[in-house]
Amino acid sequence: MNKQMLTIFATATLMSLPTVVCAATAIGTLNATAFVTAKCIVSSTTNVVFGSIDPTTNGNYDGAGTIVTKCSKGTLEFLFIAPSVAGPLAMKSPTTLDSINYSLYSDAGRTSTFPGVLGGAKTTQSGTAVTTNVYGRVVVGTGINDTITAASDYTQALTATIEW
Repeated sequence: MNKQMLTIFATATLMSLPTVVCAATAIGTLNATAFVTAKCIVSSTTNVVFGSIDPTTNGNYDGAGTIVTKCSKGTLEFLFIAPSVAGPLAMKSPTTLDSINYSLYSDAGRTSTFPGVLGGAKTTQSGTAVTTNVYGRVVVGTGINDTITAASDYTQALTATIEW
């Protein structure tokens, strides 16, 4: 009798388990979305350095610098350079009233003036850093910078602006 009770009990336990039924599957979709804005930054610059200028020797004194920009891929950028304080391109001495006029160019031959206003140099960005060379020239003689008399350091702050 004990044996039968165990068998009945085991059978009752098996019968009380839930029955597994296979269900149909349903698939839904969802998307991951983002919007990349057109954006540009000036990531670094190097100064336009002319070196030593001899005010008694007529000639050209050349210098060069760079501007590195980064923009969203495919973004058309316009880059221009202007004095940080409105006025001409003229480096000033911090100790005298003297100044040195100069020009900025976008080519090594110094034939194309670097833009000083919007609508200037333009490039379409590839999504990577783009280096733009800036070439400078100080002319001494023939009525230009003829009155540089003070031995001093000369400087002018410039602002590189990028618009897109």
